[in-house]
Formats: sequence, structure tokens, C-alpha cells
Amino acid sequence: MITGNNTSFNTPPSSNSSNNAGLFRRKEGKPSYLSLKIVTTRATVGMGPFLWKLLFQLTTLVLLLGFFALKRYFSHGAFTPWTCSVFGYKCNRLYSIPFHGYVHKDYVAAEEAFKENFYIGEEVGAATAVYVDGVLVIDMQGGWQDIDKRIPYTNNTLQLVFSCTKALASIMVAQFVEKGVLSYDEKISTYWPEFAQGNKENVTLDDLMQHAAGVGYLENGITSAEAEDPKRFSRILAEQPHTFGGVRQRSYHGATNGWYINEILKRVANCTVNDIADQYNKMYGIEWNLKPYEEEYDARISPLYMGPSLMQIRCAITRGGGFIQFIKDVLFPDQIFRKSLLTSLDRIDPSDYTTLRLRRIEGPSYSGYTNARSIAKLAAMMANRGKAIVDGEPDLLNDDTYDLVTQPVPLEYDLLYRRTIDWVKGGWGNYDDFAVEGVQFVGWGGVGGSTFFWNQELKIGFGYHMNGITYWRPPDDRSMRILRAVVKQVLKKKIFLNERFS
Repeated sequence: MITGNNTSFNTPPSSNSSNNAGLFRRKEGKPSYLSLKIVTTRATVGMGPFLWKLLFQLTTLVLLLGFFALKRYFSHGAFTPWTCSVFGYKCNRLYSIPFHGYVHKDYVAAEEAFKENFYIGEEVGAATAVYVDGVLVIDMQGGWQDIDKRIPYTNNTLQLVFSCTKALASIMVAQFVEKGVLSYDEKISTYWPEFAQGNKENVTLDDLMQHAAGVGYLENGITSAEAEDPKRFSRILAEQPHTFGGVRQRSYHGATNGWYINEILKRVANCTVNDIADQYNKMYGIEWNLKPYEEEYDARISPLYMGPSLMQIRCAITRGGGFIQFIKDVLFPDQIFRKSLLTSLDRIDPSDYTTLRLRRIEGPSYSGYTNARSIAKLAAMMANRGKAIVDGEPDLLNDDTYDLVTQPVPLEYDLLYRRTIDWVKGGWGNYDDFAVEGVQFVGWGGVGGSTFFWNQELKIGFGYHMNGITYWRPPDDRSMRILRAVVKQVLKKKIFLNERFS
């Protein structure tokens, strides 16, 4: 018999169950298989609540630890070693950073802001340069050009600055407008008859510079082999139909803007943006190359370092229209955002754009290799209303042209950026939403954060670039920290001079 929790093994099987006696036959003093099963089952049932409670507590602990680990991880810069961000271990490498260059004593705060970007783990290698009133006050480089080979980031480093190159190309277009060779109001087909295909016959140069030409992406993409064949490439660009059936609609021309500018320049001046950049390099003592494929550049060009995927996803969600829009962009290829990305050469990731194969192909929207000082010098000339800042050097623009190209245009919603963008006629952004201490800048930036900014009132020319990419839409906190310190000092000095001479 079975009593309570104790099992009696002394009850013989009944005579009516003689056929099953073998199931219960045992040696004296040893429990049967069935009795062991009963005991084990009851013990397990008895321990069930305890095990579930323990499992719940362990799961809760793991989730809490994971939450705090992620919180610590996201509270540090994208390039902070995870051992440091999560555990506070091996953080000393953040302070073993090589720095080079020059800073005027009045702009030490900007120098500290530049260095702080490294100390908080937001940079791998970077450079910044600033002109104020035509005088170079900052020209700094820091970190690593190649972190694996331990090559420092110096004034010899050349950096791919992506869409900062658009700011350069826009200056060149403005010069041809000044000469009367081009007009913003003229139809592109006037200069390039084949362009009139696919409902593009009424598209003007102004539309192209305002990213409203309806050619923000190529329907069938483009390969590097096609881009290296001038006639084939020109035909592909001409045959691309207007995305919006000929109706003006702003949708940022990420890669295509510069390709179309080049086709126009080839027809009106027998040159490309890179040809003119070569002239700039000689005239202004700068360095800006759109096709640095020669072997001599290999040791100078910095590779690109992509931030952790989690960081990039977070930035894409917070700055790209929210989680739902992020999912749409990833999953649905008919979205404008997706198609624009697929227009990149060979549909490769931006981190691979520094390969020799792609350095052979000119892309005035994205393929500029330069340094911060070169960016800042051209920006300083624009801050000086297009006038030279060095005696004996030619001006970029005259007063009338400068007034024309910096004239604000009506606000329009941009389908790619999903917001209105304040443009000026020449093709630069008017950054009212990134005003620093109430000071507004004109210019443009490139993927990852590179920046070409100027302010005419304070005569500030600002350049910044980096090889670490986490934030896709410029400008970001890194450059703005530096620029904020510069503006504060310029305003402080301006107030001091006004009080002194008033």
C-alpha cells in the first residue's frame, strides 16, 4: 500500500493480476522501476515552484545587467572600446592620442573641444581648420590615419569628404554663371540636347543645383565599368527619365548631382570639376583631388572606419524619421531612400569608396579627397564674399555673383531628407537649424560628418573631416562642439572691440 509520501513494497500482487506479476517482481529490499518513477515525479512536482522562481530571478538579473550594459555602451562614443564602455576596463587608450598642428592662443577652447571628441571615444582620426577674418587660427589633426598600422593622422593625410565636394562644385558652377557661360534659369537641354529625354526637357540648371531636377537616382543603378566609359555613362545619364514625370519636386541628388554637372561642363567648357580643382590647387595652394588613383596617394589616403552597427541603427532611427520609416527603408526597395542608395557605384557600401577601383572614377558629388585646411581656405574666401584672402591670389566671385548665389530660395519639402531644407540659389544649404549662438552658416557637409561652412558676418571659414563614420547626416556633435567654441570666441572678441572703440 502507499501511505502519504511513503511507498510500501510489502503488498504482493493480487491473484487477479498474476499475468502482470512480472512487472512488480523485485529483489527483496530494492524499489521497483514504477516506485522510483512515482518518487521522482513527486519530488519534481514539489520543486517546480522553486525552480520557476529561480529561473525568473536569473532571467530578471540577466535582463537588468544587459540593460545597464547597453546603457553604458550607448553613453560612450562609438569608437570607445567595449571593454571600456561596458566594464570601465582598458580606457587608457582613449588618452594615448597623437595630436598635431597649430592653434592660436585665443582659440584654446576650440582645441579642447577637438581633443574631447577623441577622449570620449567619438573619433578615430580627424582634422579641423578655421579662418577668422582671413587669418588661419586653427589647423589641427589628431588620432590615427590607419589605426591598425599606427599611422598618425597629420596634415599629410588625405580624407574622402563625400558631399563636401558638392560645395566645391557649386563654386565652380557659380564662376561659369559669372562669366555668362551658364545661367541658372536656362534649361539644361540648351547645353546638352540629349538630356531632354524622359520628361526632362524643361529642367533648368537651377533645378539641378536645388536638387529638384528629378534625377536623384538612376533607375537601373550604375556600375564602375559603365562609369569609366564616358560615352556610355553620358548616354545612361541622358536616358534616365524624370522621377516625377517632369513635375518639379525636391529630392536630394546624393550621387547624381555631380555627374550631371560634369556632363554640362564638358559641353560648355570642355572640362570637368576635377580639371578645375587642379587649377585651384595651383592658384590657392590647396589640395583637392577627385581622382587620386596614382600610387603616390596610396600611403596618404585614410581608410574609413564604420561605427558599430547598433550605433548606426540608433542614429538611423533617431535622425531618419523614426523606427517605422527605418523598417520601410530597409525592407521596401521602392522607397526613394533605398533607390538613392542603390545608385552608388556597383551598389557598394560607402566604406569601400576609397578602393583604387573607385578612385579612378570622378564623382563631383562625393569623390573629393582633401584636408581641413583646404576646405577652410575656400570657405574663408566665401566668407569674404568670394574675395581672395591672400594677396596676389585671384578672387572666386565678384560681389554681384556672390549676392546672387547666396540668395535664399523658397522652402520646399525634400522627399529624401523628409523635411524642408533651406537652400541658397548657388546650391549650398542655409543652416538655420544648426545656428551656433544665433550665428547662421552656409555650406554643406558629407556622409559621416565632414563639413564646409562659412559665415559672412563674422568672416569665419570652417573645415572639418574625419575617418570614423557613425552619424550619416552632417553636421554632427563633433564638428559643432568645435564650431561653437570658435563662434563664442569670435563674438567675445567682437564685443570687446565694440566696447573698446565705442
